[in-house]
Amino acid sequence: MNLIKKETNDTKVESKKGNEYRLPAVDIVESDSEYLMYFDIPGVEKDDIQLKVEKGVLTLTAECSKLPGAEFECIRNEMAFSGFKRSFELGDSVNGEGIIADYRNGTLLLTLPKREEQKTKQIKIRVE
Repeated sequence: MNLIKKETNDTKVESKKGNEYRLPAVDIVESDSEYLMYFDIPGVEKDDIQLKVEKGVLTLTAECSKLPGAEFECIRNEMAFSGFKRSFELGDSVNGEGIIADYRNGTLLLTLPKREEQKTKQIKIRVE
């Protein structure tokens, strides 16, 4: 798979809200024409997700915009309140200009199309 040259993550970076970022879990699948990346980022609103590709590096940053139950007095606090951050150095097979992002129910789906020359091509056999 030529999607990722290497993963570049700094897990000790502080989020904008003063908490440490966590690495979101990710599943990556491949077809003949594209890669799909499924990120698990529960508790994040769509407007609090930032995606960028800069110098061949795809970076996801997401932060919870509010603490669940903020209008109540907390009597037990076991859930971490933080952001998510993960970066991947993309390989030459990805068309970074054509990335599509969809978000639903805490899962971010990125569709990364392959460059035309990287797509699997069927070769027809001639009969003479």
